[in-house]
Amino acid sequence: MNEMEVKATFKTITPLWTGDTWQECKEIRPSSLIGSLRFWFETLMYFGGVLKEEQFNKALGRFEKEVDREKLKDFMKHNGNNLSDILTHLDTNQKIPLPSIIFGTTNWKSLIVLEEIKHLEDYCFGNRLNLHSRICFSKSDLQIKVDNDCPKKSNKNFSVFYLSQPYFFGKFEVIFKVSEEILDSIFYPLLTFMDKYGYWGGKWSIGYGRLRVEKIEIKNENTTGYEENKEWQKKEFNLAHFGLFTFKLENGENPLIKRVINFNELLNQEKIVKILDSCARNNDLKEVIEELIKQKSQERKNITDQKDRHYKFGKTGRIEGEDLPQGSKILPFIEEDNGQYKGGFLSITGLLNLENSSQGDKNG
Repeated sequence: MNEMEVKATFKTITPLWTGDTWQECKEIRPSSLIGSLRFWFETLMYFGGVLKEEQFNKALGRFEKEVDREKLKDFMKHNGNNLSDILTHLDTNQKIPLPSIIFGTTNWKSLIVLEEIKHLEDYCFGNRLNLHSRICFSKSDLQIKVDNDCPKKSNKNFSVFYLSQPYFFGKFEVIFKVSEEILDSIFYPLLTFMDKYGYWGGKWSIGYGRLRVEKIEIKNENTTGYEENKEWQKKEFNLAHFGLFTFKLENGENPLIKRVINFNELLNQEKIVKILDSCARNNDLKEVIEELIKQKSQERKNITDQKDRHYKFGKTGRIEGEDLPQGSKILPFIEEDNGQYKGGFLSITGLLNLENSSQGDKNG
């Protein structure tokens, strides 16, 4: 299997938080970055119709199935070790979900491996943006309080949001090893999506995790140094290896992303990434983050059905009678252009179709 080394240079748009077991962020954790790539790949493949509800493993919270080692060994014994043929076998004969093939599962190694992370230039683990430790909004009139003036958790009067610190802010580079078989068809399109729309790490519900790809360099097994690739951005996934179709991120017949014009459109469970633009604009990132959290809090209280509200906007802690995912499906979405920060919202409420699926506890 031919592998390419891909060196990606990232710059934070919003804070990057990759917490450990103790919910502290003192380093950029490789597992958190790879986990983010897998999550967004699964989301796009589900929205694109490649993945079906019956393939979703609800117990694990992802599309996962173990590779049958003996069947794989027997196939390779009779057919050789050509990766393209093996991928077809895993997909067609063993019915392994595509994310498990790309990112690995029991008895099968990932085709995308994160080898190294290196901090660059003037980076910081701390609170470079001078964010408040927490902010809260009155549920009656949206009065704002900050830090110790807020209650420690949400109550009947205030919605409380913690702005997790320390976080990473600055530049860093990542070296990936990627199977050449999927470099242009899957890895680069996924990285293109992450650059424009995706989130890395954690705390997405408060707008953390937006990164920009500043540069891509590549090295293969026959070269000693890296060469810059200025044409790495790919706007469509080509799944011909798996007997599937090609589909575009935007535009085209069945796009994965669409822009909407009002907040209510973010709430429907259509299987597509929905983006609402131009909800906040400022040169101060701190102001944009806090304004979007305020708007989200206001929209949240407009949903009177508690279960529906928790499904779409998330919740904290355990609530009796509710076995729901805690993560928000509506995220503050921030872009940066020449020092100007533009804020809106990104919705992945289409994933709620998985939670409502009666097939969700099966392994595919």
